[in-house]
Amino acid sequence: MPTLAPDIPANPLQQGVWPIMSVLVHDLRQPLSVIDACADYLNLVLPATDHRARQQLELLQEQVGEANRIMHEALLKVHYADVPPVS
Repeated sequence: MPTLAPDIPANPLQQGVWPIMSVLVHDLRQPLSVIDACADYLNLVLPATDHRARQQLELLQEQVGEANRIMHEALLKVHYADVPPVS
């Protein structure tokens, strides 16, 4: 995923929302990273024959990825809100 410039956008609406969104996303990514690391560990130690647990683990990893995607898209929408198109 592309990274966003760390500076606060110039749009007044963005200036108010951007700091809140960036802190919120950062704070949510911390527990998601722990969940993802635990899932990686479980992937290593779960027996290949435990199909039900592996299905649940796969679902967990997919949802962590989905949560990260949603947060990234929210940041993009705030970052680029009301920015006139480049001609």
